[in-house]
Amino acid sequence: MSIKIAVMSMKGGQGKTVLSVNLADRISKANRDVLLIDSDMQANVTTIFQRDHVCNLANLVLGEIKEFQFIDVNQYFSFLPSGGKGMVAAARYISSSRFRESILKNLLEPLDQSVIIFDCAPSWNEVNENILMYVDYVIVPVVTDYLGFSGCDQVMTYIEDLKNDARGLCHAEVLGIAITRYNIRTNISKTVMTGLSERWPDLMFESVVEESVSIQEAPAYHQSIFDYKKGKTKGALMYDALCKEILMRIAEKGKD
Repeated sequence: MSIKIAVMSMKGGQGKTVLSVNLADRISKANRDVLLIDSDMQANVTTIFQRDHVCNLANLVLGEIKEFQFIDVNQYFSFLPSGGKGMVAAARYISSSRFRESILKNLLEPLDQSVIIFDCAPSWNEVNENILMYVDYVIVPVVTDYLGFSGCDQVMTYIEDLKNDARGLCHAEVLGIAITRYNIRTNISKTVMTGLSERWPDLMFESVVEESVSIQEAPAYHQSIFDYKKGKTKGALMYDALCKEILMRIAEKGKD
């Protein structure tokens, strides 16, 4: 059985794609099959790896493609592009469907990778609702500024409201809050970190990713932080600690 994870925030610029890519790559380096699904019309995963395919999430939802074809990053890591602007039509199709809450769940049922990760769009939409109906866990990335705190609060409310409206059919659980960019030199970072810890003490991951040049540069070189400069950077060390903590928390919850 696959472990299914959504990386989700209601604000852009929170490090969703970077976290999704690095988590997927770190899992693959432990020789576990991982599939990263880009569900954001911005198609940032495709931008990082500079590879696209007619088999994408939008075309699958719209029924224009019948068989899964993934793009391989390495032996154990593959991804499915979003289809960019095609996600607008896909969201419209889901919204108008009689079975709109279960379209993705039914579509993705044949997938059997050990871990499936979604890089979600930073918005309320029918695609994100479908993803939450499908996944086991949600990871909320946060940059320690005011908008980051606000985005975290919004996604928490969004998930809680959906679970209440779904009448027990949504089993997505917030696995944790991941700090993806922390500036040790600013008071606002410290204030936001304190506020997050006080508001959601049991959800905060202890491993914090500080601002790092290598983390900013790796996507520009179309690599994960673990491949960039052969993983010999401070950014790789910080992400390694965070990814290990994420996987440990999953293991503690008995999903693996």
